[in-house]
Amino acid sequence: MNGIIRYCVMKKRKGLLKRQPVYTHLFFIPVDPKKYMYLALIGKDVDDQENTYAAQLLVKLSDEIMESTLAGEYEHFGKKFIELEALKCKSSSPSQGKYTITIPKKGAHIKSNLEIEYQVEYSTTDKRIYFIKGELNLVSGE
Repeated sequence: MNGIIRYCVMKKRKGLLKRQPVYTHLFFIPVDPKKYMYLALIGKDVDDQENTYAAQLLVKLSDEIMESTLAGEYEHFGKKFIELEALKCKSSSPSQGKYTITIPKKGAHIKSNLEIEYQVEYSTTDKRIYFIKGELNLVSGE
């Protein structure tokens, strides 16, 4: 499937005077024909493997409602929701629960192709966990 992978962040502030920024890293990733996964990163360097990230599936979206969902995030969260990168990509699924995202022109934040794999052992009925393997330059600080 051809589509656009989007890297977004939700910016919050913490600390005594709420000066320290904290980011939730979010990805909209095309996976199946006409479907997107909306993932939130929850861990880095999983199992001591560099460039391996744990992500929780927030929702699977059809491509018909993808743009309206993105617009809804902007509307609901305002300036806290920031899209940092949108790159054209091609996705394939060599086996069930595994996706390969090929990005012809790498970006400043997504610096390599990605492999995404469903992790049964870490998932529950309420939480579906995926591992994302690839070079990401995640936002931190100001």
